[in-house]
Amino acid sequence: MRAFLLLGFVLWAHAAAVGQNSMRKIRPAPSTAAARAGSAIGWRDDLSRALEGADKPVFWYVPTIHRSPMDRKTEIDRYLAAGPFSWPRTIALLEEHFVPVRMIPDKVTCARYALAPLEFVEPGWIVLSPDGEELAREHQITTFHPARFLAPLAALVGEENPAIDGLPGSPEDPATAIWLTGVAHWLAGEDAEARGAWRRLTEEHPEHPLAWKAAMELEGHGPLVHAFETYADLPAAALVPSADGTTAVAGTWSEDELWERGTAFLLATQRANGGWEDSTYDFGGTDSLPNVFVSISSICTIALLERAARLEETDSSLEDGLARALAYATDEANLNRADTDEIVWVHVFRVRALSRWLELRPDGEREVAPNLRRALDDLLASQGRGGAWAHEYANPFVTADALIAMSKAKSLMGSSESVEATVERGIASLLRCRTAEGAYTYGTPRRGRARASLAGSVGRTPRGELALALWSPDDSIGLAKAVALSFENERYLLPARKYDDHTSSYGYGGFFFWYDLHARAEAIAALPDAAAAEAARLRAREQILGLPEFDGAFVDSHETGRSYATAMALWSLALLAEGSAPASEGPSRRDQR
Repeated sequence: MRAFLLLGFVLWAHAAAVGQNSMRKIRPAPSTAAARAGSAIGWRDDLSRALEGADKPVFWYVPTIHRSPMDRKTEIDRYLAAGPFSWPRTIALLEEHFVPVRMIPDKVTCARYALAPLEFVEPGWIVLSPDGEELAREHQITTFHPARFLAPLAALVGEENPAIDGLPGSPEDPATAIWLTGVAHWLAGEDAEARGAWRRLTEEHPEHPLAWKAAMELEGHGPLVHAFETYADLPAAALVPSADGTTAVAGTWSEDELWERGTAFLLATQRANGGWEDSTYDFGGTDSLPNVFVSISSICTIALLERAARLEETDSSLEDGLARALAYATDEANLNRADTDEIVWVHVFRVRALSRWLELRPDGEREVAPNLRRALDDLLASQGRGGAWAHEYANPFVTADALIAMSKAKSLMGSSESVEATVERGIASLLRCRTAEGAYTYGTPRRGRARASLAGSVGRTPRGELALALWSPDDSIGLAKAVALSFENERYLLPARKYDDHTSSYGYGGFFFWYDLHARAEAIAALPDAAAAEAARLRAREQILGLPEFDGAFVDSHETGRSYATAMALWSLALLAEGSAPASEGPSRRDQR
């Protein structure tokens, strides 16, 4: 029996590998030069010894903690090394006023300093007095800006912020000037020119900390190329430390300001080819990254479309960005059709982006409609034999997203027998995944009743019920109930923000945070009862307005990235805007028959 089961597992694994392609994650190590990033600081590696005889505060950088399930620990550590710890002004402040320590704490040390998983989210730092008293700490550091990073440290030692101008070093320093030249090119979407400047920096100033940082960025390991490092102009309010890491203090930004800053951020992170490629979401293997990029770029396109629709006058830079985004998202050369792990997101979000384009800009039908038809055909063809759609595995949330996307396209492109048959199979699959309470499973059950908890369905329930409301309202438990259940159980989702792994048995991780909040926002926008919709809209909107980073952009996990999170946040705000029209419900399944 054991041999039989083992053989069955081997055959299943082989079939899965063939069907889902390579899950191999290719993550090259930094070169010798790049690996020197962060080494200009005289780090101690033992906290206890550093405290012995210390004549100034101890700055303890905590890369990770004991038994933390956080993914991407190595990458996050590189972001700090090639980010704040490579800035000349940080180096000078730490060397002059602190005893710098870089140490991963063991179990005993974690207990002593209250460092528990999910309560202290890496990366972070703690400052201790020479006698071991804690003076300050900061964790959940997901946005790096010279003025903001150094503000609390300078205040601790009674110094003026050395980076109040927002720069990592003095522009009079030749190496810093070259680095900033590259940054200016990068933020302008001039990728080749930026890389040229950084290469020159590594050649002309090979022993400068910024040269090692430049090497990290050139090799794709640095925080700037992944949009975690910013030099945006910041008001004084944005420099105030928050109890929630680099999340902005409440009231720092108004909704109008978030739209303005979020749009500027997206245009600055758009690459020369028109896409957004700062994500490192490679759970489907490195060969799936092109499809991740196109998917995220489609979401960014929607956010920019929503921004343009809210402007009274045409913004030429925004229009240029939209034109390049459309070209990128519809260019077949940017896809990897040989990989199936993440390509369903391409089909879903291309349909969503192109549908929204035609809704807001019907004059573009000649250019956009053929691409929408192609994307819709791809989505129809990607349905599994059992009626579900899959990314790395078949599941109800992808199935619901596919059905929602098809509904949006149907209102523009019409329907067909193939669409109706596909929908019928999709709805049947979706219902097999729902419990009597309204919870949806994480995957697709092979047999028997669906088993799932409402605590794990904060995003899945509103997403699944919206799909049913659009296509088969008789089968839905009702959007109002779905939204209420989502709010009631959100406490299980919220701790997952900024965490690069699953945080509990409910399957949440940072990469589900904005995905789930967006699902709820879309369900709220479709609520038929005006009073219920208004109350839910205000609650969800206020929640989002409390989540931006201090620079006005957004983030959840390091893998999906800040461009994705910012676009999802803006899209969600657009759905929750006052006066948003409810989505029309589709025909019931009885009517379809």
